Amino acid sequence: MLKGALVAVLLAPLAAGATDIPAGGRVVDSVVAVVAARGREARVVTLSKVTEEGRIALISRGGIEAATAVLDGAVLRASLDWYVDQLLLHEEAVRLRVFEVERDAAVAELARFKAEFATPLEFKAFLFEIDATEEELTSTLRRSLRVRRYLESRLGRLRPTPRDIEAWYQAHAAEYGGRPLAEVTEEIAARLSAARADGETKALLADLRRRADIRILVDLSARP
Repeated sequence: MLKGALVAVLLAPLAAGATDIPAGGRVVDSVVAVVAARGREARVVTLSKVTEEGRIALISRGGIEAATAVLDGAVLRASLDWYVDQLLLHEEAVRLRVFEVERDAAVAELARFKAEFATPLEFKAFLFEIDATEEELTSTLRRSLRVRRYLESRLGRLRPTPRDIEAWYQAHAAEYGGRPLAEVTEEIAARLSAARADGETKALLADLRRRADIRILVDLSARP
């Protein structure tokens, strides 16, 4: 594939801020970050990889328009943050030797992803757009599934107790317009669980990022 055979990047000039292109040459790709999880080899992150990961993540969540849309600077920066988090979480799952994804589960993830496209031809066009094989896409989806399983294992214990739910209800009863606690118990539980999961995830990622070496070389948010 082109990414493996043709992409040539010069990390030192990018790190130094150089932008000149040699006469007769053209920029095929560029390094935007270097990420090294604790005790792991550094990974070079290219702009094409960030774009690919962003498109896959958005399509997986129903945003099929991301298959062909131009991703602006804000989306690319969010995609970079997403991919860095994915790398760190996956490396942690590998380090702990937990939640490996069997081949059948990965194939099922691919089938769900394909179902987002109206036709097989559109799916093939997407693979061509991101310059990836179906096997490479399956590998990406497999990694994301392992990360999701790892997070769910940590967050599953965060469901609030009946006492937590009752305390929240007493403090915010006005928000429920006089509806009895029994009627809003699940609603409150979901709200508290989501808040706790968000806090737990942020704390975990902050810890992983603190222990990793992350160098952002390009401000993607500045791109039009």
